[in-house]
Amino acid sequence: MLTIGELASYAGVTVRAIRHYHAKGLLPEPDRDHAGYRRYPAAAVVELIKIRTLADAGVPLARVHELLAADPDELAAAVVQIDERLRAEIRLRQRHRERIARLAAGDSLALPAQV
Repeated sequence: MLTIGELASYAGVTVRAIRHYHAKGLLPEPDRDHAGYRRYPAAAVVELIKIRTLADAGVPLARVHELLAADPDELAAAVVQIDERLRAEIRLRQRHRERIARLAAGDSLALPAQV
């Protein structure tokens, strides 16, 4: 059984984040020991990493909650959609970088070729 600090360390999040996930209903409150301290099972590390990974990918916490309850096929389909969205964002950012590079090189304010 893990303390909240150990869980946070293993999952790469803060104790505050864990408490926030408890408040949002993403991570269930664990049982407490005789001294009143939270004690987490090892499986909580896996769940917390799922939460953190989805949140870091820009998935709103309400959607994270849905995905944690989803069956494996639904989760896999959602991950594909998230990946597609991230790829589209990367392509857009790359186009922005290209335009900024042209601007920095003095390319007439990066006007389109037809102008």
